[in-house]
Amino acid sequence: MQFRQWLVTISSAMTVSALLTGASFAEPPGHQGTATDEEFDDAIPDPPLPPGISERVFIHLPRTYKPNHLGTCTVTNSNPDTYGLAGWRLPNGPITWKLNLKTVPSSVGSANAFAAISAAFETWTSADSHKVFTYGGTTTVTRRGLDYTNAVLWGKVSGSAIAVTYVWYYTATGIVADVDTVFNSRLPWAVFTGTGDCMSSPSPDAYDVQNIAVHEFGHWVGLDDRYSSGEKDLTMYGYGAGRELKKRSLATGDVWGANAVAP
Repeated sequence: MQFRQWLVTISSAMTVSALLTGASFAEPPGHQGTATDEEFDDAIPDPPLPPGISERVFIHLPRTYKPNHLGTCTVTNSNPDTYGLAGWRLPNGPITWKLNLKTVPSSVGSANAFAAISAAFETWTSADSHKVFTYGGTTTVTRRGLDYTNAVLWGKVSGSAIAVTYVWYYTATGIVADVDTVFNSRLPWAVFTGTGDCMSSPSPDAYDVQNIAVHEFGHWVGLDDRYSSGEKDLTMYGYGAGRELKKRSLATGDVWGANAVAP
């Protein structure tokens, strides 16, 4: 079912800026660089949020926060069982999502993007059968916004952010009203056919769509980023890397977290 016009509350992670009125950034502790508003979206101011609606912004950064550096992929050597809850949950029933095919990079292709994103949603359904996601067709949405269309797209995410997920949710009920995920169109993307944790160096130096998407959709489900060194092998670890594949599958903590969030 499509998300309806629910009212949502705010849970802040850092100071609200004039550019993203009402939004709070989920920024990593000891952030490895200086983040600016323009790093996460274009310069079009948002209208004020409706009364009771809150927005949270999750910024997925490379493991090494440097210009033109895709991060360092590390092989998984642990199976952490920790997780963090973001404070909201999905409504009961199938959740409709839409993909802007016109924004998909040519290096990926529409069919590959659809398959990778569908597989990413299915990863969370496999962890908790109550979390069902339904493809609602294409959308012309080109930027994030509280429009009650749960959009997935590539767009204007400058700087070093790999992808950004925006969540609007109710204060009183904690139910999600709208979610958008924007992959950074300025970065290289691919759909890798390999297996394991990291692709070898002969592969293109790019971000794997499914790998990053599984992490981003964990925020849809209601999970927060994790940042401690002992949690680097979680799908919900807050840093990603080029050629990384290990986020495609969930660690114990990711599965437990998904099941800890109602419905």
